Amino acid sequence: MLRRRIRISSRAVWLGCLVFLGSAARAESTQDASASQLTIEGDSAVFLQEQNTIEYVGNVVAFMDGMRIVGDRVLVEMNADRIERITTNGAPATFWQKRHATARDTTAAANTIVFLPDSSLLELSGSASLKQDGNEVSSALIRYDLTLGQLDAGSPNASQERVRMQLRVPTNSTQRSSEEP
Repeated sequence: MLRRRIRISSRAVWLGCLVFLGSAARAESTQDASASQLTIEGDSAVFLQEQNTIEYVGNVVAFMDGMRIVGDRVLVEMNADRIERITTNGAPATFWQKRHATARDTTAAANTIVFLPDSSLLELSGSASLKQDGNEVSSALIRYDLTLGQLDAGSPNASQERVRMQLRVPTNSTQRSSEEP
């Protein structure tokens, strides 16, 4: 009985993936060449057609537009043929984004990471930290706009973790050499 349920579950996942990939292929053909592509790997996946969600569990890795999100569980919420929200949970879940060749990569870690592709907003909650260009911020909650580079950090209530920032202050080599004898 269990073997039959697993076989049916496997078939349902396979059918769900085909439906999802078929709609994604149609959407891709109608969008321009700058469209995003999401690739997710995990130990298991469940597609819920009525809720329009796919849940991946176990060693999950998601790739999209030069970004990588890693966690124990990833939930992808869709609306029609668009990805609305990617929620990742882990101990911790991690985020990495390749930046321009002149800048350092952006990395983040938190118990929960929510990525909203339409607004390029990253929400980190639960022991959250974000590092970029040698600077680091940690807090209970961090919201970071990947496009604008705007950061908002805080705590839902005053009794939780305070905001901590560690900033890299560049030295002015011309000023230092002119002051030395």
